[in-house]
Order: sequence, then C-alpha cells, then structure tokens
Amino acid sequence: MINSKINYKNLNFKILIFLFILFVSKSIYSNEINYEIQGNDYTDPNVILSLLNDIPQTANKDNSNEILKALNESKLFSDVRINFVNNNYIITITEYPNINKLFFKNNDRLKDEDLELIASEINFTNYNVQSLNLFLSEIKKVYSSFGYNNINIEYSKKIYKETNTIDLSFDISEGKITKINSIIIQGNDSILAEEIKEIILTKTKSITNIFANNNYKPASVNRDKYTIINYYKDNGYIDAKVETTIEYIKSNRVNIYFNIKEGKIYNLSSINFEDESKILKSETVDLINFKLENFLINQKIFSLSKISDLKNEISSIVIESGNEFFEIQSYDKITENNIDVIFKILPISPKYTNQINIIGNYRTFDYVIRRELDIVEGDAINETQIRSIRNKLISSDLFESVELQEEEVGEDLVNLIIDVEEKQTGSFNAGVSIGSLDGFAIVTGLRERNFYGTGRSLDFLVNTSKDKNQFKLVTRDRLSYANDANISLSLDYKQEDFSKASSYKLDTFSSGIGLGYKIDKNIYHNIELEYLLKDYKVTNTSTASSSILSSSGSNMSYLISNNIGYSTVNPGFISKKGNYINFNNTIETPTSSSNGFIRNIITLKKFYSFDDNILSLQSRFGNIFSLNDNDILTDNKFALGGKWLRGFDNYGAGPRNSRTSYVGGNNVAVAKIDYSYAITTQSNFPLYFNIFNDYGLIWENKTKPTQSDNNLRASAGFGIKYYSPIGPIGFTWGFPLIEEKYDIKRMFLFSIGNIDWN
Repeated sequence: MINSKINYKNLNFKILIFLFILFVSKSIYSNEINYEIQGNDYTDPNVILSLLNDIPQTANKDNSNEILKALNESKLFSDVRINFVNNNYIITITEYPNINKLFFKNNDRLKDEDLELIASEINFTNYNVQSLNLFLSEIKKVYSSFGYNNINIEYSKKIYKETNTIDLSFDISEGKITKINSIIIQGNDSILAEEIKEIILTKTKSITNIFANNNYKPASVNRDKYTIINYYKDNGYIDAKVETTIEYIKSNRVNIYFNIKEGKIYNLSSINFEDESKILKSETVDLINFKLENFLINQKIFSLSKISDLKNEISSIVIESGNEFFEIQSYDKITENNIDVIFKILPISPKYTNQINIIGNYRTFDYVIRRELDIVEGDAINETQIRSIRNKLISSDLFESVELQEEEVGEDLVNLIIDVEEKQTGSFNAGVSIGSLDGFAIVTGLRERNFYGTGRSLDFLVNTSKDKNQFKLVTRDRLSYANDANISLSLDYKQEDFSKASSYKLDTFSSGIGLGYKIDKNIYHNIELEYLLKDYKVTNTSTASSSILSSSGSNMSYLISNNIGYSTVNPGFISKKGNYINFNNTIETPTSSSNGFIRNIITLKKFYSFDDNILSLQSRFGNIFSLNDNDILTDNKFALGGKWLRGFDNYGAGPRNSRTSYVGGNNVAVAKIDYSYAITTQSNFPLYFNIFNDYGLIWENKTKPTQSDNNLRASAGFGIKYYSPIGPIGFTWGFPLIEEKYDIKRMFLFSIGNIDWN
C-alpha cells in the first residue's frame, strides 16, 4: 500500500511537469516568426529576408514598423505594405521597374558597349533614383578619366506597366576636353618645383615635351597630391601636407596649383629591435641588429618608404629562420626633430583562409588571378604569402594597384579579399623611320596585353621598308608570372628583296609555337618550333649563285630555335650599365630542293657608365653548317656591314661573285667598341657624341666565290645620337681602315625614328 501511494504521487508530479513544458513550448511556438512574401517577381525572397536580420525575432504587431522601416531604407522597392495576421507577417512589395533597354546618343568618346559595361559593373538592372544617380556618376567618372569634365547627361524614360519594365534614353553632351594650361608648385622651399613635376602624372605641353598628355583628370591630380606627400615623407618631412586648387581660365582650360606645407625635417635618431616573447634564436636577432646598425649608418634622414622596406627585410629574415606566424609592429617616438624607431616581433596564431574573394576585376577573369596565388581555400596564410601575391599580380602588368585585406569570420578563419585596379592594357603604336640603309620605313603595331580578360597578349605588327615587308601576328598566354613563363603562337608573312646583293627575292610564310620562361631573375630561355614555306624568285639568272638557282620555287621546312640569355642591362632605350650574354641555336630541316642547316650565334655586350658617359664593348660570333654537306643559301649565311660593321654597306663586306651577287660566309666574328659622351644630361632628351671602332671577319664557303678572302675588316668613326621629342635621331660617319677592293662602302649613315642605341 505504501509503495502504491508513492508511485501515484510520482505519476502526478510527472504529469505536472509535462503540462508545464507543453505550455511553455506552445507559448514559444506562438511567438515564432513566419513571413509570407508577395509581389516579388524577380527579387529573391532570401535577399528580402536578409534585410530583416536586425529585427527582434519575436512575432508581434509592434515590430511591423521596424520591418517596414528596414525594407524602405534598402531603397530596393517602390512600395512596401505589411499585414500582421495570426502571428504571420504578410509582406507585399512593389518592385521598381526592371530595365528593359538602354539607349544612348551623342556619345562619341564612349561606345554604347562601353556604357552598357558600366551599367553591368554596378548591376544597374532595376530603375530607382539611387541606382540611376550611381549610373550617371560612374559615366561622368569614366569620361573624367579621359579629360571630359564638362559633361552633361539628360535622360528620358518609357514605362511598360503591364510588364513592369522600363526603357531609358540618355542624351550625352560630352563637351570639350579640359586642358591643363600650367602647373604651379607653391610652398616648396626644400625641393625644386621641377623635381616635383618629374614625379607626378599630371603634365603640361612644352617645347621639349610636345607629346605630353595635358588632359585635366581630377583622379590623376588627386593621386599626384599623395605622390607629393609621400615624396616629402621619404625625404624626412613627415608632417608635409598638400592641397590642390583648380583655376578655370577658360571653360576648357585650367591652372593647377599644388600648395605645399613642408613642415620641419626629421632625423632618424635610433632604430632598435625587440623580441620580448623570445620567438627568435639569438643568431637571428644578431643578424637583424647588424642590418639595423648598417641602415642607421647610411640613413640619417627619416624616410617612410625606406623604413617600410626595412620592415619587409626583417620579415624575410624571420621567415628564413623558420618562423611563419608572427607580426612585426613598428613604433615611432618623436622628440623635437628626431625620430626613434622600434620594431617589435609578436607571435600570432595561424590563420586559415575561409574564402578568397577577388574584386575590382571587371575585365580580367578570376582564374587569371587565382593561378598566381600560392594558397587555396583552407590553407594557412602568413605575411610572406600576402607580399608574394601582391608582387606577382603587380608584375603581371595588368593591374595599376593590388590591395589585400583579411576579413575575420571566426577565431582562426579569415576571408582574403584581393582588391585590384586594372590597367589600360591596349595600345596602338605607329612610327616612321628614314635611314640610309633601310630607306623610308613604317612600323605600326596593335597590342592587347589582356585579350578579353584572359591575361593573354595579342600583338599585330606591320613593318614596311625599302627591301622588306612583314606582317606578324603573335599571341602569348601566360603560364606563370612568377617566372615569366608563357606559351606563344605566331603567324608571320615576310617579303625580302635581295636583288641588289644576291639577285633574288624571298617570300616566307611561317607559323610557330614557342615556350619562354625565366630560369632565374636575369636568365631566360625560349624555344620555338616553326613551319616554314619559302618561295625563291630569281631576279637575275646571270648573277645568281648556283645554290639560289637550284632552290628557285617553293620550299617547305621546319625550324627549331633555342635561345638562352643572361641580362643585367638597365631598362630603357639607352643601355648604360650591365652585362648581356645570349646564345641562339637554330636547326632547319632539309627540303627536296634546299639544304638544312644548324646555326649558332653568341652575342656578348658589356656597358660601363661614367657619370653620364657610356663605354660599350660588344661582340658577336656565328657558325652555320649544312646537314647534308652542301652549300647553304645566302639568306641563311652571315653577312658583314651596316650596323655591325659601320663604314660598309649592308652585305658590303665579304665574299661575292660580283657587285650584285653577295654570297656571305659560314662563320662570322664581329667586335665593336663605342664611347658615348653626354653633351646634355637632360634625362628626357639626351644628346650624345659617339666615337667607335669596329672589327669584322667572315669566312668559309662550300662553293668558292670569284671574290673571296678570309681577311679582317676594320673601321672607325664618330656620330651623334639624340632622342628628340619626335623620336630618336642618329648620324654616323664611318671610315674603313681595313678593306678589300670589291667591298662596298657606306661612309655616312643616318636614321630618324629607328636607332640601334645598343
């Protein structure tokens, strides 16, 4: 009996607990939020619900106003209505019209496709005031980048109520390009105005710079403002400030004022490194301190960029010591005119990439960027990888700037955001040259370094001169920017006239595939396989060589070219210092009517700079031999004269059957010594006086020409080289010192627009 009572009491207690839980559950359930979305024809319901994340998750009528406010503030809908029925929110929206078609007129500078691309980039698919104003603003921004700053845009609309769509028509008044009249630098007591003008993008036209782009671009001026500030900070003026003033002197002409407040100059007093957490070994700390001591000896003025570079060097030392997860922090202590810099190393927990998001690449496909990344989603990320990614993408020459940000999404998870600003990658080049060797020549070229956003380059070249016409199409696809690896495809059609030298003309069609890459920073390797179709046309049967006569007509062959080189020569049109070594090996297969061959060429160059004066030593050695022990065609042999042996005509020195029948040789050796004295030191338009001494030797033929020898040729002379505002100009007077009576001399050479400076 006692036991049964106890069980009865327990049963009643359990029933009470159950009823309490049921009541509470029902109460909670009754306050559960339910949404019903109506009227959304093309808006994703999840997008609408995402706008309500900040609303209290309790179903009651009082929250209706909060929901209404959140949806209206999004400016995504023209009208929103909310009903609260049986603890359910019924949200009825009226969507803005969907854009059906965009029409443009009077847009001369930008094509319709360009304007439609702008609309696509900002997702201008629905009509509302906010999105319309953004679209108009972006159009004006693009026009401004070309110098159009007085643009006016009128628009009209046609609404189709039955489909809730709209057509928009834009009438664009572009106006004239705003030109820069003058650039005025004010407040610059310590740095010359001309020095400042050299570092900024904004330019004016002048007598010495007539081809400068003097279009007024507000974005460029703003960028120049910070360029000047950073330049001052790199010279110790860390408080420097710059303000810009634009003065319109006409509706389309402006004066630009850069008003500088330099502040005082700061000295670098001390620089120290602290490892309070004892992350590093003592020898690593000693190495860092040694670098800091040397830096302080050589750097007396505080320089922001040099301190930043030093910080990166310290990071590299730490990484090489085997540490990956750390942070280098820098602190500046300012006392009067002195700055003490302290670097501190702190351990950090590993971070892993959750997502890699790429933004700003409106033209370039994501995969072009991703193939240069050292990491994928899920990998640990450190500062070295961040710098590597930035350097690789900048070196691609596709992007103006690259910024990387880490967005924390968890305790040890980050989203890596790669923000790129794309460059203008298309260009058109045209040039005219006049010379005593090549006559009147026209060179035009089209180049696109990022063809349809693939990172692939496309080059089309047209080269016409007195004795040569060439049409060439080359496309290169980058395999990696890290070692500059690329694969290329080419089509080439060339017409060459050897009538004067060897009594024949040659038409060559070729198609090829090639692979190029850098072995090291200064070492490169290229290999190419070509299909060749050659057509020999004899112009004078009485003077043409037997090898040309036998090869008359069409010949098909394959050519393999192997090229490896080393170069430390400075970039630019004038080589001033460095070394250059190049080895080229070419193999052409025999055909039914011509001989195959193997040709080797070694080219050596050495440049010394003495202030602005230049000494160059150059040499070239070549050898060619037949694969079937027969004679080799003249166009494949070596020749002397012209730029490699000044004082002699092209094909002027060496074996020949007659004046109009140059034969060439199987071996060649050439050496050149040049000394260029700088008459003017103006960097943009240098003028040099040049003296030279050339030596050349050519020898060996299977068939012995009537005029043949193995004797050395030599010449000496002087010249003038000037890189003018209209292009390079050169005059050369060469005088043979050692010659044969049958050689053809050319004692004066000139060139406008095509100087071989090297």
